[in-house]
Amino acid sequence: MNESLIYFIIAFTAFIAYKKYTQYKVLKLVPKLLKQGAQIVDVRTVSEFKNANKKGSINIPLDSLENRMNELDKSKAIILCCASGSRSAVAKRKFIAKGYENVHNAGTYRALSNL
Repeated sequence: MNESLIYFIIAFTAFIAYKKYTQYKVLKLVPKLLKQGAQIVDVRTVSEFKNANKKGSINIPLDSLENRMNELDKSKAIILCCASGSRSAVAKRKFIAKGYENVHNAGTYRALSNL
């Protein structure tokens, strides 16, 4: 096996482990945030959201997020989710760029459904 491939595999494994660890940390925090009035925002498409979602979550698709951020209470925590965690990661960066501070990427909506 060539050395570059080995480094790629190591880096990829570290990246996946980091994503899982950060999601784990957020999911441990979610119950406390919800007790404090946190808002769950699902950034999947409308059709994905209609198919299945976390009860009590708000659907704001990623492509309309910038126009709809003002629907959320900036003083409360925002918990983001999607199908895989990728779109919610993009959404988190958008919220932070707009000055939101208490924003958390929970990854998948399925992970939140178990809470």
